[in-house]
Amino acid sequence: MKHARLYAAPLAAFLMVLPPAGAARAAAPSAAGEVVACKKITDRDQRLACFDKSSDGLEAEMKKAVEATFGNPPSVKADQTEATFGKHEPPPPPVATELDNIQSRIISMRPDPAGRPIFTLENGQVWRSQENARIHLKGGEIATVAHSMLGMGYQLQVGDMSYSLSVVRDR
Repeated sequence: MKHARLYAAPLAAFLMVLPPAGAARAAAPSAAGEVVACKKITDRDQRLACFDKSSDGLEAEMKKAVEATFGNPPSVKADQTEATFGKHEPPPPPVATELDNIQSRIISMRPDPAGRPIFTLENGQVWRSQENARIHLKGGEIATVAHSMLGMGYQLQVGDMSYSLSVVRDR
């Protein structure tokens, strides 16, 4: 109750300054009211002209309402470019992209106990074929290892060989 008395005097003074609710609207019709009034015009050309005219006032009223609510928009700096537009924080660090494939020279090829080829590459990786294959190397061929078509494993292709082998990485 004590707090109610503290606020009563300032509130009464504020209410005396405000005009009656209907008085402000009666003095000057709002742009929204003008747009609504345009709906009553039956002639298409006159109605369109009315909407065009009243929409300018509506746009200005909306801009004033936004500025009153949120303040003026920040000004654009002269040195702002499309690349810096909207930046308020330092950009996040770049995300590492996933490789589509690797290429490396084959330094040796030997069969596993089942006769499937095992490839040792110049980059230190060792890839073992999951299928039997007879491959004859001339020496210095480049192997390309890539994701399989369905992304469920890897394929190794030697040079310009017309087929690839399904492989798994040993090392």
